[in-house]
Amino acid sequence: MTAAAPDPFARPVLVTGAGGFLGAALVRRLVARGARVRALLGPADEPRLTAPPPGVDAARGDIEDGALLARLCDGAGCVFHLAGPPSVAESFAAPARYLRVHAAGTAAVVEAAIAAGVDHVVHVSSAEVYAAAAGQPVGEDHPRAPRSPYGIAKLAAEQLLEACAAAGRIRASILRPFSIYGPGASPRSLIATLVAAVARGEPARYADPRPVRDYCFVDDAVAAIAACAGRGGPPGRAYNVASGRGVSVADVARALHAIAGRGDAPVHAADPDRPAPAITLELVGDPARARDELGVSAATPLAVGLERTLAAQRMEA
Repeated sequence: MTAAAPDPFARPVLVTGAGGFLGAALVRRLVARGARVRALLGPADEPRLTAPPPGVDAARGDIEDGALLARLCDGAGCVFHLAGPPSVAESFAAPARYLRVHAAGTAAVVEAAIAAGVDHVVHVSSAEVYAAAAGQPVGEDHPRAPRSPYGIAKLAAEQLLEACAAAGRIRASILRPFSIYGPGASPRSLIATLVAAVARGEPARYADPRPVRDYCFVDDAVAAIAACAGRGGPPGRAYNVASGRGVSVADVARALHAIAGRGDAPVHAADPDRPAPAITLELVGDPARARDELGVSAATPLAVGLERTLAAQRMEA
């Protein structure tokens, strides 16, 4: 049995990307469990950043700011690295920015963590690193061959962490979320777009009804991220954050209509948001490793998660 790492919560922990959808949810969970949290929210000019709860040591700045990272990593037991833009579609318009923030930004975080003697870096990657596959669900050992600049940048970050971990420079773990949704998600994400339309009393509209995805509610995702801290395992151990169940875009839209009590059908009318060759028609994750080694699973049924997300959207309206 691999020896466990020191308790990562005995010292402060750093969350990068703490002003984003998933990062903000993780900060709230860590604060609720009594962790001393430092939060790197993002650049000063970044819009729509979520403010952290009281008592969090929060900073604004670039992920490649070595001096800022050195201060935030000093004395920290764990770094949860979530920084970087999350949109696959937008990465085609800004590939250089995505590669810089995700790859060079991860390198800066790892460098600062090593220098500060951080026990563990938990890197939140993406299921977009996986190659398209005929057989589903995909496990963590499935070939990686991303089809977007976003996925390529995430893969570069993973490989950098794997190399540093294999060389014994730092303990690192990698999490690959599939399709995370819930209150507070980017308004440009698929489920947030569908939910916003239904909350306005309009039919859900989508570009392509075919893609099948593995949807995981945000609360389940942050539970997996938090549970990964301090775990042992081989260097650069990867874990899927997934439910193991695939649902098509069309079925998600129909489920939302049913939850809202609408009698009409969703509308297939929007323009595609990415080049056709980059569209993966099915991507479903095998959750067994995270269940067996981290003790976590996607416990929230899709219908329940959609209902909570719709209710939160209606409260904001």
